[in-house]
Amino acid sequence: MFIRSLLFYLLLSCWTIFLGLICLPYLILSSKYLIKPVKLWIKGIFFLLENICKITHEIQGIGYFPKHAVLIASKHQSAFETLALFYYLPKSIFIHKKQLFLIPIFGQYLKKINMISIDRKGGAVTMRKMLKQTKIKTLEGFSIIIFPEGTRKKPGEKPDYKSGFVGIYKAMGTEILPIAVNSGKCWPKHTFVKKSGHIIIKILPLISSSINKKQILKDVEVTIEEATNEIT
Repeated sequence: MFIRSLLFYLLLSCWTIFLGLICLPYLILSSKYLIKPVKLWIKGIFFLLENICKITHEIQGIGYFPKHAVLIASKHQSAFETLALFYYLPKSIFIHKKQLFLIPIFGQYLKKINMISIDRKGGAVTMRKMLKQTKIKTLEGFSIIIFPEGTRKKPGEKPDYKSGFVGIYKAMGTEILPIAVNSGKCWPKHTFVKKSGHIIIKILPLISSSINKKQILKDVEVTIEEATNEIT
């Protein structure tokens, strides 16, 4: 698996540089034209994972994804779900840390695609700006993807859901779409070696938009954790 993982990262680097260079003209076009090249890049990663690392995947519960904008709250165990959620969930964007813009090639495309960035050191001013952007994107019909725990967790690790996502929930005024994953089994946190296996991303029924602040935090955690434990 070490050799397979090494080959995966070498080919991933080549694939990213190749596609990043031939798609440079897209950086001067409207961001809407960039969606297909980005999804092509992700599809290539799926191909490498399946054929080199022997990692397959499936999306369960796609019928729960609504036609209107919602707040998508996902369990976060690896980089895989950041790729899969963008690929499979239409008109959905992330709130991500601003530092990702500094990654060569990837950062330039990420900036162009108009996702919502946040500087974690920016304090209240940055938070207000982010909430304003979130409202605008919601009105434009975009669903917002967040990871309520703020960082990746190892399978079985004690959950740590942050109350910060509740502010986004209130600002958007929409339902929450919870998502459970087991990706950490195949793509472990802080580990170079990938493990062969089957990744499941499970989309769960919507949670109401009228639940109070304290209750929504508990409901999201219980819903996601119970579903995650069932598939890991």
